[in-house]
Amino acid sequence: MADLQERLKSVIEEIENKIENKDTLEFVKTQIYNLSLIFLDEIDRVSEVNVKKMEDLADKYREINDRVEDIEDTVKHIEKDIYMQEDDEEGEFDLEIVCPYCNNEFMVDFSEELKDEVICPECNNVIELDWNKEDHNCGCCGCDGHSEDGCNGSCDGEHHHHDNDNDNNNEDM
Repeated sequence: MADLQERLKSVIEEIENKIENKDTLEFVKTQIYNLSLIFLDEIDRVSEVNVKKMEDLADKYREINDRVEDIEDTVKHIEKDIYMQEDDEEGEFDLEIVCPYCNNEFMVDFSEELKDEVICPECNNVIELDWNKEDHNCGCCGCDGHSEDGCNGSCDGEHHHHDNDNDNNNEDM
C-alpha cells in the first residue's frame, strides 16, 4: 500500500509541474484523488467479499469434516460389532467362538473359505456355525435361535448341535 501512495504522489508532482493554471491544477488533483478513492473502495469491497467467501468455505469444510468423522466413528462401531476382522489382504479372518458346551472361548482362523463347523479345543465337541442368522432355526423347538438369555421359543433353553458321530455317542451313554 505504501508503494501505491508513493506512485500516486509521483503522478501528482508530474501533473503539478505540467499544469500552470492553479484552478485547473486543483481540479485535476481533486479528480485524481476521487478516482483513487473509488478504486480503493472497490478493492475494499472485493476484499470483504473474498473474506466472506473464505469464511463460508472454512465453515463448510468444518461441517464436512465433522460428517466424515461421524461416518468414520460409525464404521468403527460397525467393525467392532462384526465378529470377523480381516487380518490381511489374503482374505484370512479370525473369529472368536464361545463353545456352547463348555463356555471355552477360543479364536479360529479362517483362510480362503468359511467352514460350517469347528471343534472346541477344550471339550472336542463339534460346534456348527450358522453364517446366516436371519434364517437360523435352532432345531430344538423351531424357534429362531438362542440369545445369551436362552431360547426364543419353547425348548429347554439350551442350543443343541448334532452330528452323526455325537448322536451315536450320546445314545451309547
